[in-house]
Amino acid sequence: MQSNDHAHPDVVLDPAQLKRIEAVHKGFLYQHLYAVGCLFLAQASGVREVLVELDEDVELSLDSGRVYVQVKTRSRGIMPGDVSGALERFDLIRQEHISNRRTGAAQFVIVANQALGETLQSEVDKGSVPADLLYLYPEAKLNRSEWLPPAWKDVSEAAQWCMAQAEKLHFSLLSPASLTWKMAGLVMLASAAGNGNSRHAFLSSELSDLFEQVIVQLQDFPSPPQSYRPQQDEPSLDSQERVRIICGLSGAGKTTWASHAALHSVERCAYYDVGDLPGPSIAGSIVRELVSKYAKDDPDKVRQILMPGASGYEAMRVFDRFLEQDGLGLVVVIDNAHRVPVANMRDLLNATRHVRFVLLCQPHENVRELEAVMGLNRENLLGWDLDTVARAVSDAGGAGSPQALNRLRAYSGGLPLYVDSAAKIAVSEYGGSIDALCADLEQQLNVVETAQDVILTRVFEGYDEVTKNALAIISLADVGLTQEEVIRLLTATLDLTKIGAAVAIKKIQATGTVEVFGAKSLKVHDAVRAIGLRHLELMGAFLVNTALLTLKEILIAGLEKDRDTSRFSLLTQVFIKLDDVMTLIGLSGEEVFYEMGIAVDILSRLEQAVDSGSLNPHQAFWALDGVVFSHMRSGRFDEVPDRLAQMETLLAEHEFEYREQIAWAMKKVIFASEQGNEEEVRRAIEYATPKIPDANNRRVFEYNHAIGLWKLKRHKQAENLCRKVIDEYYELLGLSPKDVIGKNSDVLWTVIKRPPDVHEDLKHIADALELYAITREAQGLPTPFARIHSMKFYGMIGAYDSIVRVGQDLADEFVGLKDYEGAREVMEQHVLPMISKAKLVTRMVQCRSQYAVILAHAGEHRGAVTEIQRLRPYLDGVSESQRAEVEHQTGFIAHIIDEANRATIRASIGSVGRNDRCPCGSGLKYKKCHGT
Repeated sequence: MQSNDHAHPDVVLDPAQLKRIEAVHKGFLYQHLYAVGCLFLAQASGVREVLVELDEDVELSLDSGRVYVQVKTRSRGIMPGDVSGALERFDLIRQEHISNRRTGAAQFVIVANQALGETLQSEVDKGSVPADLLYLYPEAKLNRSEWLPPAWKDVSEAAQWCMAQAEKLHFSLLSPASLTWKMAGLVMLASAAGNGNSRHAFLSSELSDLFEQVIVQLQDFPSPPQSYRPQQDEPSLDSQERVRIICGLSGAGKTTWASHAALHSVERCAYYDVGDLPGPSIAGSIVRELVSKYAKDDPDKVRQILMPGASGYEAMRVFDRFLEQDGLGLVVVIDNAHRVPVANMRDLLNATRHVRFVLLCQPHENVRELEAVMGLNRENLLGWDLDTVARAVSDAGGAGSPQALNRLRAYSGGLPLYVDSAAKIAVSEYGGSIDALCADLEQQLNVVETAQDVILTRVFEGYDEVTKNALAIISLADVGLTQEEVIRLLTATLDLTKIGAAVAIKKIQATGTVEVFGAKSLKVHDAVRAIGLRHLELMGAFLVNTALLTLKEILIAGLEKDRDTSRFSLLTQVFIKLDDVMTLIGLSGEEVFYEMGIAVDILSRLEQAVDSGSLNPHQAFWALDGVVFSHMRSGRFDEVPDRLAQMETLLAEHEFEYREQIAWAMKKVIFASEQGNEEEVRRAIEYATPKIPDANNRRVFEYNHAIGLWKLKRHKQAENLCRKVIDEYYELLGLSPKDVIGKNSDVLWTVIKRPPDVHEDLKHIADALELYAITREAQGLPTPFARIHSMKFYGMIGAYDSIVRVGQDLADEFVGLKDYEGAREVMEQHVLPMISKAKLVTRMVQCRSQYAVILAHAGEHRGAVTEIQRLRPYLDGVSESQRAEVEHQTGFIAHIIDEANRATIRASIGSVGRNDRCPCGSGLKYKKCHGT
């Protein structure tokens, strides 16, 4: 199967390699935290020096000698092969001490996060390990030395233990978590001989000063939350760039990001909130603060830096030179930097060469000017992804369907403060329902203001009238519009000339509330759109209607030009707002509407129109056709009979043409076959067959007939009819099945014939290929290439929902063949990327839980469990059937993992005697545990 051109941002090229990388880094972090634990114990236990990454992972220098610690992290019991290399090194070091090339006694420790396996435990029990060797693992029944932390099960337990020790150090100005993570960063730096520490050593006599230095660096940072949630692709604080701008709206989490990043940075960090300080005093204020932290113990240095009469910029230059002489680096985080006049900020930045600055800014004209004069490019915080929004809502006590959670993320822009605020309001005012809150937010009926309302309304009201009106008009679009399209929209609605509209665009770009995609298109930031639309309601019904009509014309012109289906959802919303019932009737029968996964309330509007009696018979029939089609496609067959009967009544009372007669007959075939009524299916076929006017209509009708046969379990007949339809479409497109092999959708476009209705023909052959695969599968027959080819044809017309549906079936087909890598490829390269690209939130939970099962089958047990855990916050908001499915899959994954562990045990039984302990870990003799 050919790879998809659109790579999912969350799916890597080699997931197995990713898992290996993650395991390596977790191992290093566990090791670094063990060293941190040793540092926290060092002063009280008589350790003179703690060294990292020399002969061993951690070494402790004592008056009596040296302790060598090797740290191991594994996913199962520790086997001889895991420690053989360490034991060989221990022998060499032991000889160094015996020959007095190293002084004092040597003690060797192997710290592991898992218990010993059968063989090693047997050696320990028999006392056959050297007296100077200690195995330390969780729940080990032994007395460890006072200078050694315990062995922990995982990184989380390690961090909790270190924080508890940090709290005993009584540094009240800094949280234990801050001290722990900052020390872990310093251990990592020392492991790489960074910051001039070529000995990789920490002296106990200097630890108090080191802890104090860390406190000095971090105490002024606002405390991050205990449970920090990273944002999408968030930047690292550590960078070689001397000046960086981190930009985001108020509430975007800039300060929280900086505070959390500083905990994990190996750099010296300082934080300064310029607030409302006058621009000319910024440099002097910052340099005095830095000197008080980093030079207070050297009065001569202080006097040279803060010479009487020297300006703040001169003092900063002198301070910078001292940093250069000491070979030290420093990162200064300046909060609210957008408030500083550009000239003053430029002079501050240019006064240094060795201080690195991170400027936390809100969107502002000063930021654009600073970018221009300093040649900088801002980095944006992108907000939380959908999984993180779901976790935040769940932790707050709320719940919502995946669609509602996605609407909340769109409404808030994923900005942490706004999501948290909305979640709290949902819990306090809406019984925890995100669906109910979002319904009110979209209708602007929420009675309690969110933090987003308060903050952004204040910002919005500060703009001039032209800027506010322009933002409000452009807020109608939730997708990017080109500059030419925006100019057309503004000139038609705000009585502006083209030049005036261009000036308005520059003004709104200066606010920073508009996202620009390359040089081609722009849209209002999601978090601001809600405020813009609220302002739009105050601008008058005539102006709003004019804006909607203009936007409709722009979107239709764009669709006719390049079939950009990403705008189809917006166009549908515009039709609904314009109450264009006739167009909605036409859309209701268009499958592309459903393929896009568009979540708009078109169905209820059609039903209202039918029930109102305001439609003529022809309009009423096609409105009913759309309603029935929608109900059947979503599996709501209990709502079909009445509407289908209304269609039949209209047929009987009016002289409709073949289109209406065939449309009713096809719906009747599908519904009757769903009910198992073979006689009704036969009568509908006999009714429609004489009325079919040409080959195109006959192929479509035969496909629907095949669906009916399949539902009636006439699988062979359905297969034969599908094959006939498929062959005709291949001929129509000038292809054979062999022509499709090895070609992606874009290549196929270059080789097919293009009849007038080519998009419909491609959809129909894809549908027929899918049904062909289903009917053959029902007979236990192979379906070579049918689903793969179906996905390619669906891909040619942007039938995203169908690509996902068929991809899921194809992955299951591979699982049935025990080709788990093939199943993973389908999910990782096609299904999951398509869900992300087309925002098919309704299918997300189902597809990801299926992917978790496939990972378990493929032996990626940890990845399977992680994926299921990531889905947990969604479960309170999904349907009962969906929840039951995920719970069932969770149990199945547990079963797969359990069976795999049993298989591992069985594979090792060959080396176990009948009187040895069973390798299952029960502690029983093998013959008592498993023998019969």
